[in-house]
Amino acid sequence: MSRSAPLGAPAEAQNVLAITPFRRLWVSLSLSSLGDWLSLLAMVSLAAIFTADGSPLVHYLAVAAVVAIKLAPAILLSPLAGIVADRLDRRWTMVGGDVLRGLLYVSIPVIGLLFPGFALQWLLIAGLLAEIVALFWTPARDATIPGLVPKRMLGQANRLTLLATYGAAPIAALLFAALASISNLLGVLMPSMAAPEADVALYLNALTFFVAAIVVATLPLPKHAVSKTLLSPNRDAELLRSIGRGREAVGSGPLARGVVIALAVTAAAGGLVIGVGRPHVEHLGAGNAGFGVLVAALFLGLGLGLVAAPRVLKKFSRRRFLGLSVVPVALALIITGAIGDMVLSAVLALVLGMGAGLTWATGTRLIEIDVEDEQREPAFALLHATGRIALLAAAILAPLAAGLAGDHEIPLGGPLSYDLNGSGVVLLVGGLLALILAVVSYRQAQGDDPEAGPGLLPELFAALRGIDPEVDEGERPEITGTFIVLEGGEGAGKSTQVRDLTVWLREQGFDVVGTRQPGATKLGMRLRGILLDRENSHITDRAEVLLYAADKADHVEQEILPALRRGAVVISDRYIDSMLAYQGAGRSLDTEEVQEISSWATQGLVPDLTVLLDVRPEDGLSRLGGPADRIESESVEFHDRVRKGFRALAEEHPERYLVLDAREPQEKIAREIQRRVRPLLPDPIDADSEAVTGMIPVIKPE
Repeated sequence: MSRSAPLGAPAEAQNVLAITPFRRLWVSLSLSSLGDWLSLLAMVSLAAIFTADGSPLVHYLAVAAVVAIKLAPAILLSPLAGIVADRLDRRWTMVGGDVLRGLLYVSIPVIGLLFPGFALQWLLIAGLLAEIVALFWTPARDATIPGLVPKRMLGQANRLTLLATYGAAPIAALLFAALASISNLLGVLMPSMAAPEADVALYLNALTFFVAAIVVATLPLPKHAVSKTLLSPNRDAELLRSIGRGREAVGSGPLARGVVIALAVTAAAGGLVIGVGRPHVEHLGAGNAGFGVLVAALFLGLGLGLVAAPRVLKKFSRRRFLGLSVVPVALALIITGAIGDMVLSAVLALVLGMGAGLTWATGTRLIEIDVEDEQREPAFALLHATGRIALLAAAILAPLAAGLAGDHEIPLGGPLSYDLNGSGVVLLVGGLLALILAVVSYRQAQGDDPEAGPGLLPELFAALRGIDPEVDEGERPEITGTFIVLEGGEGAGKSTQVRDLTVWLREQGFDVVGTRQPGATKLGMRLRGILLDRENSHITDRAEVLLYAADKADHVEQEILPALRRGAVVISDRYIDSMLAYQGAGRSLDTEEVQEISSWATQGLVPDLTVLLDVRPEDGLSRLGGPADRIESESVEFHDRVRKGFRALAEEHPERYLVLDAREPQEKIAREIQRRVRPLLPDPIDADSEAVTGMIPVIKPE
């Protein structure tokens, strides 16, 4: 009944949002980001509306101009603006920037109403001015964050800032689609209220900037300057310079080339959708609402891909998966360009986004493993810069190429014909190029792959089934037992519950093995003495991981697997999740690396049920009798990190976790465990014996 799969890592604690000034700033940043994405969608749509009566080339050129104005200044002009912004008051730079951008976006529909002949020109001018203002706003934001959070939380704060920046995209797109639909409906019901749908979006966009300005104006910000070394490495001002430093960090080997190619291709694919998405859905009769749905599907898929990446094909080689994950991106582009259907286009945009998310998560993980710790920051900055530049180039060049390609009607014989517009040509050609580059990326990244199985298809089929492709089915002994683990911090009462559960199951007629980690084997007893002896305070964190892994490897091979293969119920006091919580979260080591070591040591064996006895460190430590061992004597802060690690694991894997409050009476906890264990248990009497007696054993309810 036990299954083999690597375990997940605990999610990051979100305690940085408990800091009120940062939380308020984060709300302001989220509103500003929502406004930025709304403005991009609205301006692209207005450019298409203003040039609807012109030639197709003019139509595409207007869209390309808007995309260039929205995306290019951040890369080309940020270094100069950053120098000036660092000398300005940060609060009022952000407040003034939000107010000015709000006014500029309000002016676009107003000028369009008052001076229709100047509408397109002012759209481009106002958009450019708003982006120039943003060049001063962005470094002020980046410099403010380190002054609001402790240095140890800065990485988490920067990640939340990126979440606010890109997480607002699907929300803005869905909001834009909803506004367009409502505006269309009002125009039908009350023609006097008919107006370009994008106008409403720009008014709402301005409102988000004004609210963001109010939030920042009332925010208590530090007066002292913060060292620039604390600023985010992904600042636009650092984008171009990061390419040279990043190339030195990742090197020029085939793996680095494969990763860069894959990430650039998927970013460019997203740029193609943004660049020609509005003209494409117009040909499909969907208009602004369709454009909003298309962009929302793209970014929603991106988020799903990033989240799902650690759980997809866990036993499949990352290097092989990198190139393969680009294939659905390429196919989505090809099919979208070839088949003119709005619903299908939205579904394929979701697929494209998921493929891009899987590619980016896999590629960044490969680079993280391949480069040294001190080189990771410039390496990630290179990947970020590559993606931004590829997306920008594709988004600008795509509408230009579509305009040059033009619209075509291909006769198919008789009355039948096939319509292929310029945007479809760009998506088709882009998809074919992406498919070719996916093969190049696959071949470059694979190289001498230490994770690769015997062959692509055998490894893929084995990964889909969650088994090891190196082991023959005939060589893989069947596991018929049940594996239950009790986890928790010090003094949680695990040993007591292991004993009670063991007694209860034996009374029901089960073959039960009660055990613990570390120290269940002869080798384990020696390792336990080394690990828990307070005199051994010199043990380094990484050495500690390897010692615990050695205990688990011996324990699983010597006791747990043999018992499970004969059909026994194994109950263990601690298992692999203790390593993830104590050595991963507690020691602040890379939890995914600890997970890989632990999973290898335990042959990927995962419990059928993990019972977490949750207790506050102060309460648990107060229950201990006798002198504290090396782990028990760690600081309360250490044990608090351990507790958060356990809880994060339980949240990530709710299907195999039972979380109980360790402060409850012992008898109540035991009853809850028994209630959860019952459905997992095999028949306590084998089938042959049952056939002879004609009796069906029953587990008695408590």
